[in-house]
Amino acid sequence: MNLRRSRLLAAVAVTGVLLAAPAATASADTTQPQPVDRWKFAQASGTPLGSPDEGSAHAAAVLGAGASVDPGEALLPAAGFLRLDGTAAGYAEAPAAPLHADRSFTVTAWANVTDPTRDMTVFSQGTGTTSAVALRWHYLGVNPYGGGPLGEWQATVADSDSPTAARTTVAHTSNISVLENWAHLALVYDADASRLTLYVDGQRENQTCEPDSSFCTPHISSAASVRPFDAGPGLEFGRERADGAWGGYFAGSLDDVWVHQGVLSEARIGQLADYNVELDTPTGP
Repeated sequence: MNLRRSRLLAAVAVTGVLLAAPAATASADTTQPQPVDRWKFAQASGTPLGSPDEGSAHAAAVLGAGASVDPGEALLPAAGFLRLDGTAAGYAEAPAAPLHADRSFTVTAWANVTDPTRDMTVFSQGTGTTSAVALRWHYLGVNPYGGGPLGEWQATVADSDSPTAARTTVAHTSNISVLENWAHLALVYDADASRLTLYVDGQRENQTCEPDSSFCTPHISSAASVRPFDAGPGLEFGRERADGAWGGYFAGSLDDVWVHQGVLSEARIGQLADYNVELDTPTGP
């Protein structure tokens, strides 16, 4: 039995909750998903300081003053990850990343939260009034069973750059971990199916609650979705836009961010969620 499978079974044994995927699955794209960006965060150089993009877009991630690349530590076989200090300067941005949020897309990343007692953003897109896409850690309060912080991974898309935009939000519990506090996150928008799906460590979730369940939080990580607006190129790491201002600064570490224009299969997402193997970045079309 592999490590991910054994820890999944352990989580089920502790919580008594079966993390079952919804019956509906994302429809297949008519074209092969294209990997346009990949940031390994293994190094940073230049002025301003930036970390290279190995994808076809070559859109470097520029680091804020509260962001740094640690080249000596390793999550994946290759060393290096991005540290963010949770302050207004703790972010990185790739302004040239060519993500079209109104088309099918998949964004994946490894994340490690060091301050789980507040909301914070892993990545987002959009620099106007509101983010078109955002994936965040959402703090829910104190765990009634253990006393520690309780939270969930949460993804949101908006259909316009407006405070009153229609939004779709999906959520996934955080109690499956494949490596200490690291989690692999995959956000998929399927334009053909009008569906938003959030995977955590390669898993979708469909947890509902009985009407009299006082301490149960529903987590539905795949749902019918509005079409996100096309915010133009760019991707933000460690912050998001709301009501015309930046917020949600991330305290922790991020690693191996991929951007695909198209819908990745569950099998491919599972491969990206395997920290024992670091996949090569495609060099061809």
